[in-house]
Amino acid sequence: MKLLRSLSSRLVVYWVLFSLLAFFTIPATVLLPLASLGIDDVGYVRLEGHTVKRARRILLNALRQRPDGALYVEMTDELRAYAARNPNFRYAAFDPTTGAVFEGSSRDLVDYFSGELSRLEMLGANFHILDDSNPNSRGSMRMVQTPFGRFGTIVYGAQFHWDDLAFWLYYYPTTANILAYIPLCATLSLVALLVVRKNLQPLRSSAAKVAEIDLNSLDQRVPTEGLPSEVVPFIDAVNTAFSRVDDGVARQRRFIANSAHELRTPIAILRSRVDKLDEALIKQEIKRDVQRIQTILEQLLVLAQVEERGATAPMPELDLAETVLAVTADYTPIALSNGRRIAFEAPSTPVTAYGYKWAVESVVTNLIENAARAEPAGGMVLVSVTPDAAVAVADHGEGVSPAHRDMIFEPFWRKSETTPGTGLGLAIAKELIEKQAGRIWVEETPGGGATFRISLKKSLHS
Repeated sequence: MKLLRSLSSRLVVYWVLFSLLAFFTIPATVLLPLASLGIDDVGYVRLEGHTVKRARRILLNALRQRPDGALYVEMTDELRAYAARNPNFRYAAFDPTTGAVFEGSSRDLVDYFSGELSRLEMLGANFHILDDSNPNSRGSMRMVQTPFGRFGTIVYGAQFHWDDLAFWLYYYPTTANILAYIPLCATLSLVALLVVRKNLQPLRSSAAKVAEIDLNSLDQRVPTEGLPSEVVPFIDAVNTAFSRVDDGVARQRRFIANSAHELRTPIAILRSRVDKLDEALIKQEIKRDVQRIQTILEQLLVLAQVEERGATAPMPELDLAETVLAVTADYTPIALSNGRRIAFEAPSTPVTAYGYKWAVESVVTNLIENAARAEPAGGMVLVSVTPDAAVAVADHGEGVSPAHRDMIFEPFWRKSETTPGTGLGLAIAKELIEKQAGRIWVEETPGGGATFRISLKKSLHS
């Protein structure tokens, strides 16, 4: 059951079950040991005192009524067998209002109470007859309700047998005992529930702390102060796992950064060799491919630097318009050589935002390259910066369908196998922007095409 997945619910359920078992086995677990050791009621009750309930029930089962209304005790098979096992057993039933003793009873037992019956309403009493040669013999007088009315019963002298205990356990769940158990169980269950919830509060706080940890905060650890000792090993294991993941991620980042750094040299050599080629269409295509590879490489290096600095250094400020303008100006000759134009729009006042200049330059470069490839020959790519610290790069190409607008930021995603590129540029761009507390998305350009937008956190000094 889903309810029992809760530790609090399990504790309450188990408490109810085991307290039920404990409460209704008190005769065997508490009363019987006390009586056998002679310390129950200062040794008065003894084991023999716990036979009276069974003896009284046997007596009541033997009570009969004649046609004239007179009551008597019949020697039933059950009563005869019980008397045979207990040679000193005596019993009596009587009418307390008239003092009449029912036929088949031991009148001498009633005589012990005859003087008291005239002055008291005897509801019940345990007793021992002083002149009895067996000091352990016990008896009980009790008023009981029978099908024939309310009468007095007396049993005395039965010996304890182990099957008396089974009888005792079977008949122990009386109405009075059940009514006593219910409020006790409810109170202790509530206490147990409150205690568990209070003691699990540090664990819930630890869970909230774990939920806050991501790849950018793997150096954080979950504190164990105030946690129950049973939970501490689990939290220690979680902290150890975070340490292993942190070490693995650090190694991976170093590998990516080192690999990207090592690749810069052969790519620079490749560019120089391409520049020496004779002017031809193939040369322009190769130059575009090399530029694309270099952009991705630079993005990987920037990403490694952002991840390295992000956890230890506050986010710097940058002039967003100036940064984007510089990138646009650098790429304009490349776009013109490919038959595309680039326009730039920005407010007259500086737009200051939080972010790493080289990271923003890398992302904007990637977006302008993509837009220039998508822009039809002779067309114009529009790059703009708005006062709310946002950048837009718009082209007038095929655009991005609504179904693909989230997918294009997934690593290695391409529209088709014939689509040029590796599918890494936008994925890295998205991660770079998000690590600077920004957002990147794509919309439709009015009239057709795709507009990629970047939103950064605006500086308070703007």
